[in-house]
Amino acid sequence: MDKKMRGALPLSRILVAIDGTKPSMRALDMGISLARVQSNLEMDIVMVIPYPVQYVTGESPTGDLTIVERLATLKERGETILNHAKDYSVSNGVMNVKTYLKQGDPAREILELAKSISPDMIVIGNRKRGFLRGVFLGSVSQRVAANSECAVLVVK
Repeated sequence: MDKKMRGALPLSRILVAIDGTKPSMRALDMGISLARVQSNLEMDIVMVIPYPVQYVTGESPTGDLTIVERLATLKERGETILNHAKDYSVSNGVMNVKTYLKQGDPAREILELAKSISPDMIVIGNRKRGFLRGVFLGSVSQRVAANSECAVLVVK
């Protein structure tokens, strides 16, 4: 699709970013609503597993889990959440659904996937982290909206 037309209605492809939280599930509901209005809309759902703090810092993890075991557990949970999201989407009338499980920095992974699949819009939830955390860390939704090449719908 021509870059000038991306984000304009009618939409042909949307990317919904989820993480299992309530705001991300509201984003999924919004994606489903958009897909039901627009026939033949392709909906891609992505979940990004952030690296555990111990993996990044090199500290020993608390408890008995090793970093590899912790990552495996996170991937398993991610697959479960994605499968549920896909089943939920199909049960609500969206037939053209693909899922992606990524690992790394959530904003960066969402933006890289968006570059490769060229959606018309990214739909993402907002977790309301508070002023100070937003100033110092930035939120995933803020970073995606600021750096995306297509329209971004942030769902509260």
